[in-house]
Amino acid sequence: MNFGRRHFAAIGLLYGAALGVCPVEAQPQSARLHGTILGIVSDRVGQVQLGATVYLYNRFDKLVQRVTTNEKGAFGFAFLPPDSYSLRVSLPAFMPAVRQNILIQPGMRSFLAINLASLISSVELVYSSPTPTNPMTDEWKWVLRSSMSSRPVLRLVSDPRRRTTSVFSDTRGVVRVQAGDGGNAGFGSQPDLGTAFAVATSVLGHHELQVTGNLGYASRGGTPAASFRTRFSRVPENSMMASSSSPQVLLTVRQLFVVGNGVHAPPVNTLSTAFLDRVAFGDRVDVLYGAQLESVTFYDRLNVVSPFARLTYKVSLNHEVQVAYSSGAPPEEIYRSQSGSSEPQLGQDVGTVSAFPRVSLRDGRAHVQRTGNLEVSTRRKIGAKSVVEVAVFEERVANGALTVMGDTGAIERSEVLPDPFSRSSILNIGSYQRRGLMVSADREWGRGWSTWLGAGNTGTLAPEMALVANAGDVRRLLRSVRRNWVAMRVVGVVPRAGTRIVASYLRTDNATALPAHRYLTQSFSPEVGLNVQIRQPLPGLGLWSGRLEAIVELRNALSQGVVGVDTGDGRRLLLMPSPRTLRGGLAFIF
Repeated sequence: MNFGRRHFAAIGLLYGAALGVCPVEAQPQSARLHGTILGIVSDRVGQVQLGATVYLYNRFDKLVQRVTTNEKGAFGFAFLPPDSYSLRVSLPAFMPAVRQNILIQPGMRSFLAINLASLISSVELVYSSPTPTNPMTDEWKWVLRSSMSSRPVLRLVSDPRRRTTSVFSDTRGVVRVQAGDGGNAGFGSQPDLGTAFAVATSVLGHHELQVTGNLGYASRGGTPAASFRTRFSRVPENSMMASSSSPQVLLTVRQLFVVGNGVHAPPVNTLSTAFLDRVAFGDRVDVLYGAQLESVTFYDRLNVVSPFARLTYKVSLNHEVQVAYSSGAPPEEIYRSQSGSSEPQLGQDVGTVSAFPRVSLRDGRAHVQRTGNLEVSTRRKIGAKSVVEVAVFEERVANGALTVMGDTGAIERSEVLPDPFSRSSILNIGSYQRRGLMVSADREWGRGWSTWLGAGNTGTLAPEMALVANAGDVRRLLRSVRRNWVAMRVVGVVPRAGTRIVASYLRTDNATALPAHRYLTQSFSPEVGLNVQIRQPLPGLGLWSGRLEAIVELRNALSQGVVGVDTGDGRRLLLMPSPRTLRGGLAFIF
């Protein structure tokens, strides 16, 4: 009963704000071909919120516009081409509110009542059928003018037939100079020291071009590494904004030099092209799909075709089911879209462009690790404080690459590849398959702190014999067994100091090597052992306009998930999916 009263009160407030502020004006012909999104942001007691940031994304998760709410908590997006949009609202001290699959049709007005809370925020959506009235009153125009990102839209509205004469427009960029590794080091190999950048611009008003790069050095011997990515999408000529982009196309090139252990190998060169698209079927079904073709040159030329897809079905407002599949190389585009980050696509691409494929040697020939994943999960919000998720997966790995530490002199040189990103080596352990189950609960405690608890049962690698004489014995040594595990993750920000802490711990049988599984439907994939990342903001001293952060990251601090084996000549090898590493440095974010 209380929900119903709040629901209709919110609808009445929206209609009153949209239609009753000033007299109705004649609607221009161009407005009848497009739609409008209006909304009011308030807290859970009904107090309107000034200064909330509202992000509008198209169906490809690309940021279209960004505005802030006025003193009445109102915001608006006008002259939107027919399409499917998603909206995210953020304000300090509140949890972000997200609404997906907002369908816009010619002349349609969408009214949103957004309720921000300390844990789970909500968005109520009401559609209004096309009418000859004009919902864009002076109040909504004031909201649009309050954001720099929306001013080009207002200029287009003044003359819809006008074409821009500038070749490049709407240019954005990100530059980061970083020492240390602050990314997903457990799932991909990245340079430890480098300069990363990303620039995106609109070309002739109908295309968008994005260039991302990273120039750096790997920690082992200071070997150089470089990677560049170009992302392209086309905007139809009858579109007034980049909200109807065609499927995106990506081209990525990488180069890495491998040295160590007496190995003078040629550089690793990779060239990959990928495309992705997203389609919605009504308000309940959303499908993200794509494929990648990657060519790796290292001794031989290796070609890997990697399709991927994820289907999301919304059972209700608080319950959704996802089914995902991938084959070949890790689908970074799915991981990026699942991360839950409010950072636009530019900033997220900086963190993924330098993830090199896992390459290993077998009989003197290079092989790339290939992984096939099938995953099903369900996610439900319980009350106003918790989210519970259950996920099951089946994984098949070919040419698995495992880290080896110790004296590898007993193993043929044609089977051992130095790892340029750590002081260890990489060994091809052949193929294996496993199944797994994970149950997790996430809770937001307020003031930037949250906890994640998870438990499950999954396949892991356990030793079957004690002595090995060659690489073939190592491959026969490991067999897939099932083990239980428990994990915990804590994320928080220390008041006043602004220190951001991310700490996780996964406990399982110490006599097994548990390769991390990268979940396709979950925002967090636990790693074995204790992992800690600390980011401390530092004063800029007025020398630059960006931010300066000190970064410290410790992975697998307790050296868990290590399998020890002995060779016939008395040497000992340590096999592990994730070596213990300590990295640190500075990050300049402009």
